Amino acid sequence: MSRTARIARRIYLAALCAAIVWLAITHRDAIAEQFEGARLTLIAAVGVASFGLIGLGSAWWQSSLAMLGHPVAFRDTVLATARSLPARYVPLGVTYAASRIALLAPAGPPLAALTVTAGLEMMVSTAVALAVGLALLGAAGGLGIGPAWGAAALIAATVAVAPLVGGQAVARLLERLGIRLAITRRGYLRVLAWSVAYWTWAAMTFTLYLRAFPAADAVGTVEVAGAFMVAWAVGFLAIFAPQGIGVAELGLVALLASEDTGGIALAAVFAGYRIVQAFRDGLAAVAGEIIAIRRARREPAPKG
Repeated sequence: MSRTARIARRIYLAALCAAIVWLAITHRDAIAEQFEGARLTLIAAVGVASFGLIGLGSAWWQSSLAMLGHPVAFRDTVLATARSLPARYVPLGVTYAASRIALLAPAGPPLAALTVTAGLEMMVSTAVALAVGLALLGAAGGLGIGPAWGAAALIAATVAVAPLVGGQAVARLLERLGIRLAITRRGYLRVLAWSVAYWTWAAMTFTLYLRAFPAADAVGTVEVAGAFMVAWAVGFLAIFAPQGIGVAELGLVALLASEDTGGIALAAVFAGYRIVQAFRDGLAAVAGEIIAIRRARREPAPKG
């Protein structure tokens, strides 16, 4: 990455952190209202647990690059993921992936492998979230779109992530594009396993957050986990909205709102979850930049 790009990234990170701090100070009453009556111990636990998503997302990229024949160290994928988190707040969902591609390129993987990994993440992650989420919603009886449509969507998503279908489809597409990278069945299964682990941890973290609010006690755990996966997958595809902000919340409210849990109350609860995520992203990104700067200082200067 060029010196200009590094400076621009750090200026953006500083501006984003300053904006988070400014919003926290100027809107402290509104933020406090979001967590009024909440079980603060659970909120703190969610903040800590959410850092695990950075590790799981990093493991996914490491596994995908290894499958494609270009392994990288786990510490490199973790550092690139943490430093890329601020890019999630830029409109167009590709900025997060593009940032990780740029930061991982010096570790050795070619651009083709990094680009394919970014594309695989969107395809596999979305399909896994939909398949598992719809299955959980169906088990909880929370499919408001009708059993026939729900079953059809579940079958389609499950087939899409099946190694014999999804892996071969990706390999053939790459061949047509003139890109020859190995998509092995075992490697594809590992990628799927990491994706399932990521979404399971994400749903568990969100469910734990929701349990911090008495207003959401009426919603079942399985239904919450399923709705979270489906709504976040839809938000993931809405590239015009950073992190699917607004889209995911509307989906969650539509899936979970009932007479016992009003939509307005649920929307307010979800807004607090974004606040927790923003602080987590800021801390992780700053820590990542500090580690990267120290690592660069330890590396010997190029000769000549």
